[in-house]
This record gives sequence, structure tokens and C-alpha cells, in this order.
Amino acid sequence: MNPRAAAHRILGEVRRGKLSDRAASRILPAVDPADRGLALDIAFGCLRLRARLDAWIGVCADRPPSRMDRAVRDWLRIGAYQLTELRTPDHAAVGETVGAARSALGRRRAGYVNAVLRTLARRREADAGDGPGALAGDDPFPDPDVDPVGHLCSWGSHPEWLVRRWLARWELADVRRLVEQQNRPPDVVVRMLTGDDPAPPDGVELEPVPGWPRSFRLERGLPETALSGLRAVIQDPAASAVVDYAGDGLAEPVLDVCAAPGTKTLGLAAEYGVRVVALDISRRRLARLRAPAPPLGLPVSAAVADAPRLTVADAGTVLADVPCTGTGVLRRRADARWRLGQQGLDDLVALQREIVDACAAAVRPGGLLVYSTCSLEREENEEQVDAFLDRRPDYRREPPGADARSDCVTPRGDLFVRPWLTGTDGAYAARLRRIA
Repeated sequence: MNPRAAAHRILGEVRRGKLSDRAASRILPAVDPADRGLALDIAFGCLRLRARLDAWIGVCADRPPSRMDRAVRDWLRIGAYQLTELRTPDHAAVGETVGAARSALGRRRAGYVNAVLRTLARRREADAGDGPGALAGDDPFPDPDVDPVGHLCSWGSHPEWLVRRWLARWELADVRRLVEQQNRPPDVVVRMLTGDDPAPPDGVELEPVPGWPRSFRLERGLPETALSGLRAVIQDPAASAVVDYAGDGLAEPVLDVCAAPGTKTLGLAAEYGVRVVALDISRRRLARLRAPAPPLGLPVSAAVADAPRLTVADAGTVLADVPCTGTGVLRRRADARWRLGQQGLDDLVALQREIVDACAAAVRPGGLLVYSTCSLEREENEEQVDAFLDRRPDYRREPPGADARSDCVTPRGDLFVRPWLTGTDGAYAARLRRIA
């Protein structure tokens, strides 16, 4: 399949409600392996930067993108992404895109795609002498100093409700850096499960991630090739920070609730030498954990369980890695920012409350509950923990483990990884000790 046609199919499936990663995993096998990276880059780039691309399309077309045929709009986003972000030569960005579009749209609608993209290409050519950011010099975006919200929503391509809540909490400069970080394609990071330096197999090149011991960025090669020759998992440093934050001396049995795909399960077992039981409602996602565990020789098992209705008691340690908005990992979940809303946040907060209460009931006196998310939102993080402690006076906050990175620990002792400072995903965790 033509990589641009594959990207268009991914966008279409996401528009119809499918998650981007699932759509990609279904469609990419039909693309030549050499072209899969391009197809994925275009599709996910169009999803992340949707608002930015629509602004460019809007000034080059005779109507706003919101009034366009959706299939046509997706083709325009594909071409605009190549022209403005990948800086692809016109003959490829326009010619190849229109050629692929013609078989799907027909000559008339493909002609409209061609006209709009040619206008954008001429605009780019006029600015070509000013460097990669030239298009921003005569652009359709609000002045960032006069209208920072408008700029972060259009050029920054984030929903307004999310931008406003972040600006109410953090300085404008920090929110700008956060938005920029969330718009970058994510790195693939290998986390070593031992203290050894990696000896990657042929064709794989790894570079240490500064400030994150045992984390290595995959510079060359495929993730599956890297894992085939290493005792390691694919895991962003922010997720690894949760494992380090849990601390040594974990009492068994250790349960990882909402565990799939299980990299934290493997990390806990390897780091602390404890037996870990991974629990998740998805049998399909748990299968991704069962595959690497035996070759790694780790004491890990898995079982299907519904987290709000755990039928477990007398656990020594529970990691409750609860479902969340994922606002700390938006660069990885390309379509997630456009699915989020206040109602969804409220629903997740209610579900998290159910899960943390069920997990708390499973921990025996003296045991440890570690609550974690990949969210940046207070309601899902410190406010959720504060409300839990109000309900459960038999629990108290506890300081982090010795391996926790100090600049990611809050004054109250919680873990909070801020992407604009670390260059990683975001993460939150709190250690809660049952004292009675």
C-alpha cells in the first residue's frame, strides 16, 4: 500500500472512533517495511498537529476545514504536514499525495486537493530563504505574546480547555515548553533490567538518556531486535521513575493492578527481586506481558481481574497504575488530546476512586499502596490522593524510595515527572502506607 494512502486510512479509522495505535497496527502490515515509518510519521503527525495544519489549510482554501468533506480534509492534512513539517519537496508532498488521493476521491475532488496544496507550496517557496521556521513569519496564527491561548491552541495544536487549565496552574513559558514537548514524536527508550551496560545486537544502536540510569534511546534498529538481545523492556524514563519510586523492601505478594502491557510489572520483579502478579481486565493486553516474562526469567504471573471489584486480600504491596486522561503522554497517544474533555476527566476521577478504594482494601496492615498515573492533572493526582487519605485514616503518605530522582519528588514526597523539564513523558505516584 502507498504510505500516504495508509496514513489516510489510519486517519479515517481514527475519525470513526478507533484508537490510533490500533488503527496503525491493523493497516501498516500492508505497507512495504521501508515505507512504514513514513506512513506512521504522516498519520500521527497529522493527528498531533491537526489544529496547526487546519490553520494553514484555511488560509489556502476557499472554505474553512470544518466545512470540507472529511476525506478531502484528511488528504489536505497529509499534504500540508509534508510541506510544513517534513519540508518534503513539492513533487513528493503534492504530486504523490494527489496521485494517491485520486484513486480514492476521483479526479474532481483530487483536483481540489491539488489546488489547495499547490497554493500552500507556493507560499512555502516564497519563504524558502528564511529557514525551517519561515512559514511562521507570515502565518495564520495569533501573536503568542498578545493571545497566548489562541497561539497554543492553533500553532500549539492543543484543545482550549486543556491549555486554559494548564495556564491557570503553571507559568506561560512552562506551558509553551510542555506543548512543544507533547508535539514531538516520542523517542523509543530501552530500560535495562540489570545494572549492566547494554551490548546491543547487530544493527541496533543505543545512546544513554542523560540523567536516567539504565535508560537508552534507540537511535538505530527495530525495538524487537533490540529486545531480542537484551535483558530489557521498552519503557519511557517517566514510567521507569514510578518503579524506582516504589522503593526497596516491597512486601509480598506484590500486585500490579491495571498492569497491561506489564513493563512496570517486569521492572518491579527485576529491580527488587520480588514475585509480582499482574492483574488487568484485558486478556488481550495481558498476553503482551506473558510473552517476554519467561525468557527474562522473572517471577511474574498474570490473571484477568476487574480492578474496582478486586477479590484479593492480604497483599503486601499493591501498585495501582490506574486508567487516566494520559495528559502526560499525549505525544505517544496521537489522537488522545482531541478525545479528551471535562466530562471524560470527571468520569475517570470517579473510576480512579473506585479502584484505589478496592486496592486499599486488598493491602494488609503494614503493607504499601503505590498509586500512579501518567496524567498531569491535579484531580487525578494529588487531589485524588488527598481525598483517599481523608476517607482512609488508616493510611498515610510515606517518603519515596532511595532510588527516586530528587528533582521529580514534590515537597509532600509524591513523584511528579514534568515533561517540559525532563524531556520525557509525564508521570505521578504516591506511596501510601497502611498503618492499621
